[in-house]
Amino acid sequence: MEGYSLIHFGARFVAAFNLELILIAFENLEVRYAATAAPALKGLSLSLERGIVGLLGPNGAGKSTLLKALLGLLRPSGGTGSVLGVALGAPEAAKLRSRIGYMPEYDALIEDASAYEQVAFWGELSGLAPETSRDRAHEVLYFVGLDESRYRPVSGYSTGMRQRVKLAQALVHSPELIFLDEPTNGLDPDGRRRLLDLVLRVHAELGTGVILASHLLGDVERVADQLVILDQGEIKAAGSMENLKKALAGRVELKFLDPLEPEQESALSELGQVMGNMNGLYDVQMSEGDPTRAFQWAHARGLTLIQLTQRHDRLDEVLLRALHPVAQVGN
Repeated sequence: MEGYSLIHFGARFVAAFNLELILIAFENLEVRYAATAAPALKGLSLSLERGIVGLLGPNGAGKSTLLKALLGLLRPSGGTGSVLGVALGAPEAAKLRSRIGYMPEYDALIEDASAYEQVAFWGELSGLAPETSRDRAHEVLYFVGLDESRYRPVSGYSTGMRQRVKLAQALVHSPELIFLDEPTNGLDPDGRRRLLDLVLRVHAELGTGVILASHLLGDVERVADQLVILDQGEIKAAGSMENLKKALAGRVELKFLDPLEPEQESALSELGQVMGNMNGLYDVQMSEGDPTRAFQWAHARGLTLIQLTQRHDRLDEVLLRALHPVAQVGN
């Protein structure tokens, strides 16, 4: 669609706001759905920098509850927090919504209205003047790849197209931060790839911070540079993707020159938990310290360690270990 430049849109966005480095911060945040109910979120403390944050956890972990609290739709029952420097529950928190975009998990599109009509309408709801909202609707529909279909009723759209309409409405008012709740629900692998590529472009080309909530490990691993693992309303692990993997990945594979005797195999527990043994290749979750101390351990027992390989854990192993931590030897 000629005349609608992504670079122009992104530059106008960056110029419009003073972008804070810290997107979200909260301390001992607690949320209850009723005063007498058990907390849905329990004592969350975290600070998230600008980037793409993956909010990962199984269904029922509290991901949607956290997004609603950050949007101001749920009032915290304890603790403190801020979004883009605005305190949760503060008088100006309602104005914060004009700086945030939200792509909900569930589909609430108006079937007999076109994508253009709906995105323009949502732009006005976000505080844009009608003419500006119409212009922005054209821009964001071009950005998400729906420019040629923008005047068709959404009732004829595929699932992938409907998800892109929802993304467009989250972007129409040029937000500083967007929340995406299970954005790839119902999509086939190719549709998931295309939508996640759009998420990467949202951050790289528009400068928008992204919080992506998902239970799909592959989605988070593909796009996120920061990770929060949530389960049963509690943060199990958080940090940059790279540092989190390093912190949780003490898994090594050990091979010795000669087969180990039964008592020597038992003594491996001094290094950590033995996860498996395949033809003399021992998979060990190190309990603490530098994994190369396995050489010292072997030397002290008259053994020759000929292979020590640190495993480059996949995100699913990091997640499982965060949700079900390996017991420390001697505890």
